[in-house]
Amino acid sequence: MNSDSKQGRTPRDRSSRNADRRNRSNNKAQETSKPLKIIPLGGLDGIGKNMTSLEYNGQMIIVDAGLMFPDDDHPGVDLILPDYSYLVENAQRLKAIIITHGHEDHTGALPYLLKDLGRLDLPIYGSKLTLGLIEGKLAEHRIKNPPFREVKASEQLTIGDFKVEFFSVNHSIPAALGLFIRTPAGSVLHTGDFKLDQTPIDGVFTDYQSITRFAESGIDLMLSDSTNAVNRGFTQSEAEVGKVLQSIVKNAEKRVIVAAFSSHIHRIQQVCDAAIAAGRKIAVTGRSMLTNTQIAQELGYLRVPADSIIDAYNAKDIPRNDIVILCTGSQGEPLSALARMANGEHRTVPIEPGDTVIISASPVPGNEKAVTRVINALSKIGAEVYDKQRDLVHVSGHASAEELKLMMVMAHPRGFMPVHGETRHLRAHAKLAEDVGVSRKSIYVLENGDCLLMENGKLRRGEPVESGIIYVDGLSVGDISAVVLKDRQTLASDGVVTVVCQVRSKDGRPVGRPEVIMRGVAGSEDSELLADLVSIVEKTAASFAKDQHLNTNQLKRALRERILGLLWERAHRRPMVIPLILEV
Repeated sequence: MNSDSKQGRTPRDRSSRNADRRNRSNNKAQETSKPLKIIPLGGLDGIGKNMTSLEYNGQMIIVDAGLMFPDDDHPGVDLILPDYSYLVENAQRLKAIIITHGHEDHTGALPYLLKDLGRLDLPIYGSKLTLGLIEGKLAEHRIKNPPFREVKASEQLTIGDFKVEFFSVNHSIPAALGLFIRTPAGSVLHTGDFKLDQTPIDGVFTDYQSITRFAESGIDLMLSDSTNAVNRGFTQSEAEVGKVLQSIVKNAEKRVIVAAFSSHIHRIQQVCDAAIAAGRKIAVTGRSMLTNTQIAQELGYLRVPADSIIDAYNAKDIPRNDIVILCTGSQGEPLSALARMANGEHRTVPIEPGDTVIISASPVPGNEKAVTRVINALSKIGAEVYDKQRDLVHVSGHASAEELKLMMVMAHPRGFMPVHGETRHLRAHAKLAEDVGVSRKSIYVLENGDCLLMENGKLRRGEPVESGIIYVDGLSVGDISAVVLKDRQTLASDGVVTVVCQVRSKDGRPVGRPEVIMRGVAGSEDSELLADLVSIVEKTAASFAKDQHLNTNQLKRALRERILGLLWERAHRRPMVIPLILEV
């Protein structure tokens, strides 16, 4: 895409309409030589850590500040953030942070970003529910009284040279918003995460009227959610899940446990509706689930009678056929409520044979094995497990291919940049744009850190900025390098060998018998292998004492190479080897 070598097939009448809109837009706006910079800092290399910077005339705004959860390739890592060092370097130029909706992949990096920016005065714009969820997150990081600015759909505001209008989009969380941003350099439509659900459970539709109105004024660039671009057809309605949940809960003989994302308020509402229809009480467990359901209730986004919800500690006193447990753990997280139930470690909710467990979510890429482990553990107990492979207990909150094309046709953008997805999703979305008439040379598939410049509505590439990822490990943020992560992967897969060798400081001769300790290494209980390793250490140390002055670094390197050579020959493994040379 964005190549001059091949021109997309654009119908003549659409080209004419686009030209007319651009001419009207150019007549309204004064010509400017200052470009608008659009820089995605995250969200273009996986599902999560969405963050985009827009910069004009020395002023910057940020759209979203999300995180990504680690998978099996990130041992010991708790969270993954986008590298926002470019924003930190330009902290004084930042005018605002705009959050499209309350999911972690759009809000989770915010506490870390605010602390690193040193700008606790920076306004944060979002809907009432979005700000409510963010407030709880910031409180956990001891960030008090953030400068929130609540916005509503159809509201317009001016932030420096940026004129921003918000519009409703349907998603798997209430109060999700898209953005239409006007600058003297051109206009940008950012869809946020969306789907075109024609039977939304809260009655809020994606705002088609506003989108077509923006199209009439001229959209120079559209940024659009690509998560489901490889999925054919249309995404099913959230209301369809409600019907299935009602049937399962109604027919369950014993206790029902439902695991879902704690921020999926629409799904939580449907679980509660199914429980009430079946005459069951609802108990909530899991810290984030407790927090988010309480916030959603207080703000009026979750409607459940007060007498229908009980404390999870009291669930054991309710007959098993009169209770629904709502919990976290839909991604198989080891410390989540559902995982602890499956392992018999939950303090208040033991799972017994005949209980029904509903995993009402789709595994995030990388979490499939963890979810399968939990399902197997539940099945071993004798629970009846429902996931999306067995029944329609989950639908996506993201638009599939036909919906993405409809959005493109409504918006008629002159330029297009797919966002929010893996490379395969971005390229699939780019192909959809080309199919509905967007010029191939006006489609830009970028990587994190790339820069797209807009000047008088025209697009071109700019100079990239520093980008990457930041690992969060406990209280450590950004201290884990690629080398540390590689060491952890080696330890997890091949183990570690520690060699302790004493030598005389004056001539380097070995003293006593060296010690070789193996942990997690195939063959570690083989006495013959251990003896051969000790012999290699002795011979190597003796050769260094005989042939040269003591150089501990060279000796360590030689020990490491020879030990790895023997272990590869015997076991086809390359563990981490740590030589310790003690001078006496």
